[in-house]
Amino acid sequence: MDPRLPGWAQPRYPVLALLMTVIAATILEPEPLCTVAAPCGPDWVGMIQVGLAVVQLLWYVRLPELTLVSGPVLAVIVAVEEFPLPDTASDVANAAVIAALAFGWAASWQRLALRRRQRCLAEQATAGVRHPLPGGIGPLRRGIVPLVAGLVLCVVAGVTTGLGLWGIHEDEQRAAKAVSVRAVVLGKTEETLRVRTSDGSKRTVSASFPEDYDTGSVVTLLSDGDWIRLAAEPYDAFGWQLLTLAAGLPGLTFLATGVLARRRAAALRRGPVPLLRVLQRLDHNGDTWIYAADDTAGSAPLLRCLAYPVIDDEAGEFGPSDDGDEDWPRADTRLREAVLYGPPYDAGELVIVAAAPDGGRSVMLTAGPVRLPPGDQGPELEWPVEDAVEQPDPELVGRIATSMRPVARPVRWGPSVFTRCAALLGAVIAAAVIKFVLDEVRAGTLGWHVLPMLGLAFVPGALATFLNWRITADCSGLWLAGAYTVRHLTWDELRAVGYTGGVMEIRRADAKTWAPSLGWPWMERRLRLRPSYVRAVEEISAMHSHPELRPTEESPERDHGLPLGPVLAVLYALWAAALLIL
Repeated sequence: MDPRLPGWAQPRYPVLALLMTVIAATILEPEPLCTVAAPCGPDWVGMIQVGLAVVQLLWYVRLPELTLVSGPVLAVIVAVEEFPLPDTASDVANAAVIAALAFGWAASWQRLALRRRQRCLAEQATAGVRHPLPGGIGPLRRGIVPLVAGLVLCVVAGVTTGLGLWGIHEDEQRAAKAVSVRAVVLGKTEETLRVRTSDGSKRTVSASFPEDYDTGSVVTLLSDGDWIRLAAEPYDAFGWQLLTLAAGLPGLTFLATGVLARRRAAALRRGPVPLLRVLQRLDHNGDTWIYAADDTAGSAPLLRCLAYPVIDDEAGEFGPSDDGDEDWPRADTRLREAVLYGPPYDAGELVIVAAAPDGGRSVMLTAGPVRLPPGDQGPELEWPVEDAVEQPDPELVGRIATSMRPVARPVRWGPSVFTRCAALLGAVIAAAVIKFVLDEVRAGTLGWHVLPMLGLAFVPGALATFLNWRITADCSGLWLAGAYTVRHLTWDELRAVGYTGGVMEIRRADAKTWAPSLGWPWMERRLRLRPSYVRAVEEISAMHSHPELRPTEESPERDHGLPLGPVLAVLYALWAAALLIL
């Protein structure tokens, strides 16, 4: 039995398939026309459809168990609600959504089948021998926090659903008592229509789709005293529906996560469990990595998890820290003998008993589901380069230098494709926020709620850095292109280089520091990306310690980079001016 997941069943493929097909179906879906015969009422089935489509993307990655149910439910809703449409392209897109859901269901089934095979392999490896858990592991606490959070969010979702239904009920009662009035459209704004009724009076009514009504056209109104609305547009509960999704989707996810975690942790305590001898190590990210007992080189990690000790020893899992590193203790990354209690499988729960540095033992419980390390991902065993520069580690810098070759031409480092795409998305969001603020100004509703928008003043600089930061190394030193300026730093002035949490620090001998924020370490680790600024830190450190690796040629001025901060500031100013004028 192969204990690894086939390539086609990796979660990213169902996620991409569903995301692309849903986007296509949304774009190609015909716009509904509101009429008196077919009014645009609240669409609760559509809300469920949208919610399942969104949360399905997360569940493919974290909760494949739920997709075995939610996938078919969503496919049935799409088949019933979206077929047939008068547009062939829309039908094809919806059929593609159903096909993507079928593919995702098969991938989730394959992942769950793999977990069963992994449990079987663990049983075979132990020849059916079972052992009770070590004493002192404490009460069962797994799953309490997500369960409580999930229940609270689900209650909020229930309240918002009730408020939405109450609003619909109130509207239906008023509409039943109202009289039908015909009126002529005199004008329209973004949210209202100005109409003249048959008795000559002029009224302003709210409209969800004012663009559907031409000036001079005749509309039907429902009037009951001061209450009036378009007959084709009943009460819109979209706001309550949106709040229901915002609370209900994470609520269901937290509930399912808590229930599954609690069930798996409780299964370990019901009786004797399989026991396996393995090797274990802790990396600098705090993750625990499990290796086969005969993999003394630590070359092929089998499992990765986050674990916490339940029986503390004096030294703990961390070795003694240096005086300057009290906030970030060094982890002892050496391989240690350990024993696993429980069957090791993807998303499982384990108890780990490992050898402690003082010769004793450390008992640990997993604080989250066990995961299979994807591809060639391995533990973070090297201490951050920043610390290696402050307290030089000849072995670390030597390994980096050995992998490099002397070059004549200047060497450049810049943002990755992921960073630039994320920055472009941020630029679009910033433009949308500017439009929102200006709309508030023109409507006269500008208030304290837009005060946080003042942070837009810092957006051009941040986006410019993410889009086009550049470091160029030549024979004279480093050229540092940031948001607004290009600085030059000679090799003699360079003192240290490092990074912490996505912030790169290049320190000069006069204690000045160039420290721009260049990435999102958490997201980059999730996507298994190696940030370009990490490679820059490593190679610049090697060049600093090994002058023979430095380029021998000078770099032309055009290679020093273009600060985009002023350009973006001007573009946003022009965008704001265009919105105010047009």
